[in-house]
Amino acid sequence: MIKKLFLLAIPCVFLLASCNQTTKDAENKKADTATLAVLTFFDSASNHIGKPIRIEGTVIHTCKHGGKRMFLVDGTDSIRVEITAGNNITKFDESLIGSKVKVLGVLKEERVDAKYLNEWEAEVKKPAENHSTGIHTGAKGHEDKGTQDKLDEINSLRNDLKNSGKDHLSFFSVEAISYTVVK
Repeated sequence: MIKKLFLLAIPCVFLLASCNQTTKDAENKKADTATLAVLTFFDSASNHIGKPIRIEGTVIHTCKHGGKRMFLVDGTDSIRVEITAGNNITKFDESLIGSKVKVLGVLKEERVDAKYLNEWEAEVKKPAENHSTGIHTGAKGHEDKGTQDKLDEINSLRNDLKNSGKDHLSFFSVEAISYTVVK
């Protein structure tokens, strides 16, 4: 009888051990995901590039041209965090504006340096010759900026780069894996 109970108990032990490991794996994954606040996002963003993060804020804008971007604020409109739609998200609907959302995503950095600005300026000045490079033409639906507006933006970024004392400017965003509306 004891042998039978022992043989019956062995699969139960393995089942419990595997469930416990799954729980530990989920806890470790959650522990590896930093939670950032909108108000302090830019203070700590450089420490989390390429890593999963969670962020919560109020949607102040969704892009009407495709819905692939939204912007979060928290208490002030002066600090905005750009959220881009990842592969699992078709678009951010305009109905999200004014809603509080929690986003799980990966922190991304776009670096702008002198080379980037020179290439962009060449595209703007001679678009036919530089059309194949086209990395600076803007997101679909946003390419309708005038030539002078683009050149002004390039010059403004050049000034920012010069005043920063660094070899590049960093622009941070979050590529969303998922999001939920907070009730």
